[in-house]
Amino acid sequence: MSTIVLEKEGLELTLCPPDLQEGYYRGTRFDHSGIFRRIVVDGYVLADEWFDTYDPYRHDAVCGTSEEFAECGYENAEAGDVFLKPGVGLLYKDDESPYDHFKLYRVADPGRWTVTSEDDEAVFVHVLDDDDWGYVYEKRVRILDGGSFEISHRLCNTGAHAISGETYNHNFFTMGDSRPGPEIEFDFPFSPCGTWLSEYDSVKLSEHGIRYLRPLVQGESVFMGNLNPSDGSEITGEVFRISSSDGHGVTFFADQPFDHIVFWSNHRVGCIEPFIPYALESGEEFEWNYRFAIILSNEAFE
Repeated sequence: MSTIVLEKEGLELTLCPPDLQEGYYRGTRFDHSGIFRRIVVDGYVLADEWFDTYDPYRHDAVCGTSEEFAECGYENAEAGDVFLKPGVGLLYKDDESPYDHFKLYRVADPGRWTVTSEDDEAVFVHVLDDDDWGYVYEKRVRILDGGSFEISHRLCNTGAHAISGETYNHNFFTMGDSRPGPEIEFDFPFSPCGTWLSEYDSVKLSEHGIRYLRPLVQGESVFMGNLNPSDGSEITGEVFRISSSDGHGVTFFADQPFDHIVFWSNHRVGCIEPFIPYALESGEEFEWNYRFAIILSNEAFE
């Protein structure tokens, strides 16, 4: 398995290039470009493997800032036809059952990947030559000055069919030796609202964030699928911060508005997942950028 290591000013990003035969991630759920293996700053591990058992074909065998696109064309495809999963390629629809994020689909056309890298930057370009579902997708991962990194994206629709849906970042930050519980906090520059999937005694919404009431135990998870500002304001710019009691943290910024945010956590990792909607007719393109600022103390939002 090959890796790409970007380094600058004490920040080290280990990335895994797309490779359906020998790559770190060979599932069909997450975008194959820019798969993060580890994020380390001055020896402190911000992101690493969070799962108990690794399998390259497991749907979520990804680390760090993993991204996923919604599938396109699945509902209208017949069994045996293909549908589009941006960042993966064309996949076969095996039967008439609903689309399943956790299923490993057969790959009909993986497209062509080009990967280039320098000391502090890597560029992944995915070209899918298909009359109906063609596209050019570019992702650039770059370490910036001052202890932060950026992920920039450009998706251009070169096929006949419209490409639309949502894209989101799963943000698997493991925060050193910390585990989901009172030592981990999530904060927003807005007052959050939303509905928990169940009645949990382990987590709650605070005035400006999410707080664990106790450590989560193995086999336990919590979920909220409709987290938004309580005043209905647009979510863009500074979006959230995850911080641990040891003083380390990450603040997430985006330059496009989100439709909603999902929160999910188990006993190993907690994730804020902001969703961006997009819609591209043939010939149109869409650009969006994320920035991750590494913090070494728990300052308030600016």
